[in-house]
Amino acid sequence: MSKHVPSWDSVNTPSNVDEQVALVQEFHSYLVRRGYADRTLYLYCSVATHFLRWQHEAGSARHCIDAPSVSRFLFEHVPACCCPHSGSMDFKSMRAALNQLLLMRGENRLRPSIPLASPSIETTVTRFDSYLEQVCGLTAATRWYHRRYARAFLLELCGGTPVDLSRITADALLQFVNDQARRLLPASVGVLAYSLRTFLRFLQLQGHDSTNLIPAVPRSATWSLASLPPSLSAAELKRFWHAFDRHTPAGRRDYAMARCLADLGLRCQEIANLSLDDIDWRSATICLPGNKSRRERQLPLPQLTGGALADYLRHGRPVIPTRTVFVLHRAPVGQAATNTTVRGAIRRAFVRAGLPWSGTHILRHTVAARMVQGGVPLKEVADVLGHRNIDTTLIYTKVNLPHLAHVALPWPGRQP
Repeated sequence: MSKHVPSWDSVNTPSNVDEQVALVQEFHSYLVRRGYADRTLYLYCSVATHFLRWQHEAGSARHCIDAPSVSRFLFEHVPACCCPHSGSMDFKSMRAALNQLLLMRGENRLRPSIPLASPSIETTVTRFDSYLEQVCGLTAATRWYHRRYARAFLLELCGGTPVDLSRITADALLQFVNDQARRLLPASVGVLAYSLRTFLRFLQLQGHDSTNLIPAVPRSATWSLASLPPSLSAAELKRFWHAFDRHTPAGRRDYAMARCLADLGLRCQEIANLSLDDIDWRSATICLPGNKSRRERQLPLPQLTGGALADYLRHGRPVIPTRTVFVLHRAPVGQAATNTTVRGAIRRAFVRAGLPWSGTHILRHTVAARMVQGGVPLKEVADVLGHRNIDTTLIYTKVNLPHLAHVALPWPGRQP
């Protein structure tokens, strides 16, 4: 047995476990292919051995390796575990190891979840989520925020008791928003208030008289046109491009992702979801399926962006069967990149370039600013950015400073 695979006998398991031992060896080979380090190999195989031994002693069969069985192991067995030589007992490490075992078996991984409230609150939140998806047609990301704030409000209102909608009053709504606003940015307070109003409309459709409560939810004092959207200057953009090491596979990937952000104005999720099938190399276009705005967009593929993508696909991307363009280059190698992958790559590039930014949206602002200053009509800017309402794009009219200078009136009292 490999030095990175713990001995089955070392954890005092019955000897008739040939199938389980073979599964641990298979798991070890799977992790090696995905690029895990020796220390992680031993840790993950130890956790898998512990899990399989628990299943063996409980009389479970191999085909029971699924998310529910992993959940029972982590939440029921581990807290009371007295097994000798059981290896790591760190919850996150154990969950990460068993998630890889689930993925190897073709099962859904066990994802971190928000701590559940009372069954009554969770039932209400689940119904609210169905309303958001089926009636409002909101995306998963937007529904997550609505569920989060509705759950927090009901927890504040009812605690661990059953939901009592008669306790929802104007004072309760105002108090909750004021308490939350002390630790949120103004824009987040706006999302909170909008989520509560949407929740009250849902309750109204369910028969609860909340018509007079909706106006009671305060609005945050934010003005969408009060400030200039930040964007990178030509000099800052040049420093940003020099922050990528395009001699390494990961550097080529990060540079290609950055070009998609700064040349096409894509969102993080759109880059993470980009598929090889979305790129038409002959016509030099990228077709993006509906995401946040639920509108399919076809964008021209600039030469620099296409070159960066081609360089990554030919010389950086691992040879794997998945159709996702951007994948991980560290363990688990070959797994599709996520929004966090994109944000992390851009954040590190800003640090290397000495730029005081951390988010990716400034690159989207930079695309819009360059287009507006170049005389591109607002409707075309909205189409590139995927805005459903052109009013969303109006904020970028303020960044056309050269044109605004021509129409600016002289300051009163100033000598011509």
